Amino acid sequence: MNNNLRSPFATILIWIWLLIICLAVAFPVLYAIIGSFRTSGDIQAGIDSLFFGETTLDNYPRAWNQSAVGQQLINSVIVTVCQTAGQFVTSVLAAYALVFGRLPGASKALVFFLLPMMIPGEVSVIGNYLTVRSMGFYDTVVGIFIPYLASSFTLFLFYQAFKEFPKEIREATILEGVGPFKFLWSFLLPLNRSVCMTAIVTSAIAAWNGYMWPLLITQSASVRTIQPGIKSLADEAAIDTGLVLAGLMIAVIPTVLLVVFGQKYLTRGLTEGAVK
Repeated sequence: MNNNLRSPFATILIWIWLLIICLAVAFPVLYAIIGSFRTSGDIQAGIDSLFFGETTLDNYPRAWNQSAVGQQLINSVIVTVCQTAGQFVTSVLAAYALVFGRLPGASKALVFFLLPMMIPGEVSVIGNYLTVRSMGFYDTVVGIFIPYLASSFTLFLFYQAFKEFPKEIREATILEGVGPFKFLWSFLLPLNRSVCMTAIVTSAIAAWNGYMWPLLITQSASVRTIQPGIKSLADEAAIDTGLVLAGLMIAVIPTVLLVVFGQKYLTRGLTEGAVK
């Protein structure tokens, strides 16, 4: 009887705790969304004015025209597309060679390829900086994504997925005279669609959210991506909170869309690309 009485009470406590956690997580997001449609005076006046103040749409066009935010958003799109495509192509080809290429010492080569996952990214920053600068790509959009055209994590996903590919299908395609590129394009990738989408989404989010490297390798505001651009916007318009929050929302919206539309592939793709 006591267990029956405790069960509803425990359930209520759990839901209350989950609600508190959700509010704690969601409040900064709600603050940014609502604040982007409020004047700085309403935001600074307090919570009541933030949630019930006068709505304005002026912050977004002002943020777009301030500090080259529009151009920086375009730069972020270019960097994200090029970096994601580069990581996808190099990872697929490398994983295919390691799994189906019958290369001697392929397992040892895999350990070498995965080493960057175990080393902090800051360790390679100086080397990347000197290399990109010597190539003449300093303060260019190309210099932002060229050191990151390969990814150990994406390679690992495809390697594990390709290892689980049915050998019977591979042997049947060989008997039918299917070449390696046709096998890759017509069989291997379509049957690992979830892993492909997971690789694209994770690579795109990482490219879009890059901050330290674009800030280091660029100097001109018109060349930088949106993340360091928002930092510059916050420095220039520190007292105009509504403007800064609008710029922040412009930077965040593409990432949110990627997660929303790619969420159904992420869990399945990470599971298929995990160690089994």
